[in-house]
Amino acid sequence: MIGVGEVNETLTPIQRRRLQDRKEWEAYWKVRKLESEGTFFPAMRYYAQRAFDFPATFVRENIVEPLHDKYKKPYYHRRFNRVPEIDQCGVNDMACFYEANEQYRLDKLVDGNILDILKQRVDRCLNYDERNINKCANVIEDMEESELNFFIKYGEMGSEADCRDVYMKQKHRMIWERRHPEIMAERERLYKEHKEKLKAGKFDYSFWKKGMFFQDKKNCEAPYEFVLSKSTLENDKPLSRDWNYYKKVKEDPEFDKEQGKTSNFRIV
Repeated sequence: MIGVGEVNETLTPIQRRRLQDRKEWEAYWKVRKLESEGTFFPAMRYYAQRAFDFPATFVRENIVEPLHDKYKKPYYHRRFNRVPEIDQCGVNDMACFYEANEQYRLDKLVDGNILDILKQRVDRCLNYDERNINKCANVIEDMEESELNFFIKYGEMGSEADCRDVYMKQKHRMIWERRHPEIMAERERLYKEHKEKLKAGKFDYSFWKKGMFFQDKKNCEAPYEFVLSKSTLENDKPLSRDWNYYKKVKEDPEFDKEQGKTSNFRIV
């Protein structure tokens, strides 16, 4: 058994947690004893509770925990074997397509939960630092990059898309990038410039969010709508519910040309 005052660098995380728990419980019972001194009923309650606690604690520390350490089974995180991707399946191989599609749905579920965890970290950081965005620059950067990657892979396809749709979207994106090298070079330059500013302690949130929140495509629906047209992760909601808006955009190339592209608004 490991003593409370013993310090050992080779202790496992479980043993360190046990030592911390024992210190906390010893401090608790010391406070209870000091509070019960010079009294009658509080002292009776203290000794009665202590009488029930001591045998259970003794058995736990001297019998149960050593047996757990001796016969502890290793825990392995379950890893599912990867199946062939859709580009490796035959044209008429429906079984391969089914497995690839299920793999795609699992990957989307995992990526969505990872993105949700990153968003929760940002919320906790902003709540703790009282909306001081500079202290949360690292977690915001991780969240925005993950959100962008999630949108690149799954966005604007709806909930009924399958692995073939994702594969075609990736193919079209690679073709578009090859046809517009000047745009990709400019993006790379701006991204490196943003990272250099971030290293220097200057975080500009407008690099990710170009305007106000209502200019973001995924936030255009009113918050009082109980039934959203699409998930907030899809990022393919309409810019306007007025069909005349799209008619004007189609007829007049100069109409609302800079919508959601430029803004002088800065959060920091």
